[in-house]
Amino acid sequence: MVKSEIIVKRLSKLDEYVRLLEHLREHSKDAIVNDPYVYGNVERYLQLAIQTVIDIGNHLLAEKKAREVNEYRDVLEKLGAEGIIPSQLAAKIAPMAGLRNILVHDYLDIDREKLYDLLRTHLDDFKEFGRHIAKLL
Repeated sequence: MVKSEIIVKRLSKLDEYVRLLEHLREHSKDAIVNDPYVYGNVERYLQLAIQTVIDIGNHLLAEKKAREVNEYRDVLEKLGAEGIIPSQLAAKIAPMAGLRNILVHDYLDIDREKLYDLLRTHLDDFKEFGRHIAKLL
C-alpha cells in the first residue's frame, strides 16, 4: 500500500521547487545564463525537482513491486509502462533523468542555454506529474 504521507510530503516539495523555478524564470535570459547567483539557483532547484520526481517514482514502483529499473531514466519510463502516469508524460520527463546526472556529476559541462529553454518550456511537466500522482492518493 502506498504510504500517502511520504508521497504528499514529496509532492509538497516538488510544488515548492517549481514555484521557485517559476520565480527564477522571470529573470532575463542574460541573467539566467550568465549570473552565477541566478543560474546556480536554477541548476539546484531543477536538480531537486527532478530528484523528487524520481524519488516519488521509486516509491510508487516499490509499492507495486515493479522495481526492475537500473537507472533513473528507467524509473520514469516504468511509471508510464505501469500506467502510473500517462506514457506520453513519461516520455517527456524521462530525459530529465539525464539532466539530473549532468547537474550532479558533469556540472562543468552544463549548457546554460538548454537550462534556460527547459526553464521556459518544461516546468508544466513537473506540475502535470504532480497532478497525476496526487490523483493516486
